This record gives sequence, structure tokens and C-alpha cells, in this order.
Amino acid sequence: MGEETERLPCAKAPKRRGEEIRRALKERKLLRTDARITSDDTYIYLPLVRTLTDAELEELGGTELTTREFALVERRKSIENILGFKPSYEVVGDIAVLTEAVPAEEEEHVADALMGLYRNIKVVAKRISAVEGVYRTRRLAVLAGENRTETTHTENECRFQLDLERVYFNPRLAGERNRVAAQAAAQRSGRPEEIIDMFAGVGPFAVQIAKRAPQSHVTAIDINPDAIRYLTENMELNHVQNVDAVVGDVKEIYGTFRNTADRIIMNLPKSAYLFLGEALSMLKPSGGIIHFYDLESAYSADDAEKHEVIERAMTQAKELLLSAIQDLSGESPGYSVEIKDTRKVKPYAPYAYIIGIDAWIER
Repeated sequence: MGEETERLPCAKAPKRRGEEIRRALKERKLLRTDARITSDDTYIYLPLVRTLTDAELEELGGTELTTREFALVERRKSIENILGFKPSYEVVGDIAVLTEAVPAEEEEHVADALMGLYRNIKVVAKRISAVEGVYRTRRLAVLAGENRTETTHTENECRFQLDLERVYFNPRLAGERNRVAAQAAAQRSGRPEEIIDMFAGVGPFAVQIAKRAPQSHVTAIDINPDAIRYLTENMELNHVQNVDAVVGDVKEIYGTFRNTADRIIMNLPKSAYLFLGEALSMLKPSGGIIHFYDLESAYSADDAEKHEVIERAMTQAKELLLSAIQDLSGESPGYSVEIKDTRKVKPYAPYAYIIGIDAWIER
């Protein structure tokens, strides 16, 4: 007996953006989970619960709306159906990490449910500390499965080896990393770029950019030696050679790269503004792009005002960036700043958001 099929509205997207679009649709509860995603040599077709509005299509960018025949699959039982509540967790490679505490008596039940529901999960762990120190590491406790915190994570057709207790890695930034890599890749028809990733970690920005923009060169810096060791392994794993991995404190070594960068990534949301002086020194005098990330809180007592809260957070991030640059200019002619884009990257906490800003800056 053949599979049951149904003709459904779907989002047609380039395969290289497939994971980014899938995540965006899933977050908006627009992705049909009982229909099998299909693809051809060029495009991926993502089944939708309804036809998208023009505004939604514009927000997704580069996505077309069409219809297609999809094979229907049996709905997978959700973790909430199994447990009676929805635990907060994220998956990195084959490790599921509980991101919020559950009652101690429920931990084993939650771990067993996750491993039973997702066959690719081999380890379930929980956070037992916040991100600590300049190396940005946190401690985990393994609850079930293999006794390890090292894994290989796949993102945007790249693979990354990492140890979740030795390095910082946020899987929820996959879409943002894809967006920045796409910008760098768009230079392929133009001149090569010199790119500096100031807080590179295991290389999720640097490797993806290097792979998609092979004409350019990336200098990837991190103060954590373990992060740079994994970054070097990830360069080999993804067959990229146009990256220099540098271990060191940016505040101490930035002079080596003075006036060299066409594009700089500042993915350190809590304190990136403290490193703007170094970033501006590394930027070419003729100008370049800085991808600046900031953590902003904007309280509202009314959930209905969420859009206004996000807008306020974005405004605060822009004001911080512009004020910091003005302070660095002093009495000199200073810097010309053009804000190209400001966006909410992801929620961080209630009424707190990581904001991304793309700014063209020249002296």
C-alpha cells in the first residue's frame, strides 16, 4: 500500500538556506510536521500549515510560495505528550542539554523520554552553572546516555567538533551565522575581503564564511585555547584553508591587525561595546562592515506590546553603538556611521533580546 499524499502550499527555498528557513517556519508554527520535506538538486520544499502572507514571504527573504504533492507521515508524539509538560532544552550534535531546571525527581524521566523520542540523541545533560570566566565555559552534569560532553554538530552544511564544557557554543544562532556568511559570499563577484572574527569560538562564523567565500580570508581570534584547538580541527573537517586561527586576547593583539579588515564580527553580546575601540582600529580607513551584537532589556508589563518592546531594544542597541563610537572619536574628525540593518537575533530572557546591527563605518 502506497503512502498517502496531499497537495499542500509550501515554501520553496535554495537548499543552502533550507535549515535557516525550516527553523524560521517552525518558530512561527507555520511548518507542517505531518508531511515529509522534499528537495531537488537546487531547492528544498517545506510544507506549510497555510499560505504565507506577502509580509511573511518578505520577512523570510528569497523564499517563493508554491504548491506541491507531499507524502504524509504519522505525527510523532511530542515530548509534552509523553511528560505532561514541556521541558526547555537544546540539541547540539547528539547531546540534548536541559536549559532550565526540572524537579530532581523528574530528571531521569525527562532524559529517558528525550532519548526514546529522538534516536539521534546519545547523551542527555543539564546545566549546573552559568557561562563563567573569559573562556565562556559552563559546567554540565550528564543525566543519561554516554558519559561525555564532546560531540560533532552539523549546521548549514558544515560540521563542528566541540566540547560543551570547554567552549561556548549557541546552536540557536544558526540562522544568524548563515545570514552573515551569505553577505560575505555575495562579494564573490567583487573583490576579496579581509574578515576578522573577534570572538570566534570553535569557528561557526569563520568556517561558514570561509567555505562560502573562498576568495576571502578570515582571521579568527579567541582567548580560549580549547576553542582555537577545535577551530583548527573544524577547518580540516570542513576543508577550508583560508582561515588563520589565532589564540589571544583581542585587547592585547589587535595592533597586529590594525587597518586591515573589510568586515568584522563582534559576537559577544554582553560586552562587545567594550571592544569597539579595537574593532575600529582594525577596520580599514576606507571603511568596512561591523556586525555588532548587543544584549538589551526593554521591560513591558503588557505582552501585547511585544513588538514595541523589541523595537525599543533595537533602538537602545543602536544608541549604544553610536554613542560608543562618538566617545571614541574624541575631538578628531571621527567616524562616519551608516546603520545598514538592525534586527532581533533571538530572545535571551523575558523582555531581553540579543540585537544584531550591521553598520558601515569609515573614518
